[in-house]
Amino acid sequence: MSQSGIIPSKNSFDIVLTKTITGKTVIETPICAFSYTWDFNTNMGQASLDAINSTKLGIVLHPTGIAGMLAFMSDMKPTGYQIDGQQVILNRIVLMIDAVTGEHRAGIMFNEDGSTIEVSANWQNEHNTLVVSMIRKAEPQLFR
Repeated sequence: MSQSGIIPSKNSFDIVLTKTITGKTVIETPICAFSYTWDFNTNMGQASLDAINSTKLGIVLHPTGIAGMLAFMSDMKPTGYQIDGQQVILNRIVLMIDAVTGEHRAGIMFNEDGSTIEVSANWQNEHNTLVVSMIRKAEPQLFR
């Protein structure tokens, strides 16, 4: 449990992505099942996107080191999956958990070029800048 007592060290939950902030919607209101484990003593952990609309995925998300939150991002190459009978390409997955309130937010970049971004209803514009900086910071390590 975090020092505030709000965030458990291990949890699973669903987040529905209800907003498309760029591009054309790929999956209408996908239900994303996430899980994570976190050691608050070492500030280390890992998360995963376990499923979208009950399609099992198991995509690993790595910590990004952003102060004030547990923030995780995938580092895979754009990869195709069959979800709800359609072929979709997942480009980047982001999960953020506010360290004070425990609020969960998520976003997925779709397509080979990341041209569509779908996010949870509680996603704020300032998260766009944060995610772009996370991606730019991580790019040298990506796709090895």
